Amino acid sequence: MQFEILLLADGPLKPDFERLGETFVLSKLIRQHTYGARIKKKLLKITLNDEYKKAAAWLSKRKYKLVYGNTIVSLPWLTIFKENHAVKTLCCIHELSYALNYFFTDAYIEENLRLTDSIIAVSGAVKEHLVDLLHLQAEKIKLHYEFIDTDLVPAAMDEHLAGFGVKPGEFVIGGGGTPSWRKGTDLLIPLTLKLIKLYPDFKFKVVWLGADAGNEFVKQLVYDANKCNIGDKILFIPAKSDPVNYLNLFDIFVLLSREDPFPLIALEAAFLKKPLIAFENSGGIPEFVIQGAGLLAPYLNTTKVAKLVYQLSLDNDLAKKMGLKGNELVVTQHNTETAAPGIYNQISNLINPALANN
Repeated sequence: MQFEILLLADGPLKPDFERLGETFVLSKLIRQHTYGARIKKKLLKITLNDEYKKAAAWLSKRKYKLVYGNTIVSLPWLTIFKENHAVKTLCCIHELSYALNYFFTDAYIEENLRLTDSIIAVSGAVKEHLVDLLHLQAEKIKLHYEFIDTDLVPAAMDEHLAGFGVKPGEFVIGGGGTPSWRKGTDLLIPLTLKLIKLYPDFKFKVVWLGADAGNEFVKQLVYDANKCNIGDKILFIPAKSDPVNYLNLFDIFVLLSREDPFPLIALEAAFLKKPLIAFENSGGIPEFVIQGAGLLAPYLNTTKVAKLVYQLSLDNDLAKKMGLKGNELVVTQHNTETAAPGIYNQISNLINPALANN
């Protein structure tokens, strides 16, 4: 399968994409970053949608048989390719209601997803939302759970994270991802306060991986933590190019997300045999956890999360059992070699419908 890549924005992962195939960046295609181009667009009243159409027209000359949109953000592009160039389209939805509506209205999503030839949902929660709330045809949506590369082996590191202030003997409660309200990063503070109140002799450290010190949201949380006199209990570690090395130092992984379709960081933690704790009704990970990979708490109930954390800190056998189950699930169901062929077949059948009938 030959493919090319269009990045809707530039970023640090661009070199990784370039190693896989010819890579285009939207800003360079439409030249929106130049001062002269902005003046010209203003004078001629050229809309961004016009620029998208021009870029799509140029790309279509490369004779693509299918355009795969790897996020709901790609939906306007899929519509342009479908309506103006009769190209097959496939949209992979990694988002749930809050994130979906951050970008588009329900009406826009429903109307334009109906134009796509096929849809991928990355969890049962995502598919249920698309069918029940956006009224899309269930048979048009294929469920392909998220997956990770299980060939990665974490490197040996200081097991106590001493360089970051974690002391020997402290139970490490890990979390991670881009800090945000949706990810529940703010819930670290009430969780920490609950743990201190309920278990005053419990030695622990709460560590969030992926929080750069310059992030405004992180600054606000640090301010609150210091106001509550728990600044020494919560540790924010910047994003790393080798995250599994840090995830491997956690004792458990707590997913505090209010909404998360199926976060890869949770799969990585499970692969590393870390038991998971998450909220019910918070997205796709409960579908994974209920198979024995961890424990669930009622939505936003940080008191229950604190009790589950403490339970696992005392019951090493249960924590180990759940960690092993999580690893088994990732290795057998959520690794690239197992999951990718299903997506490949879906693409192939769209390009060559005759094959689907054989």
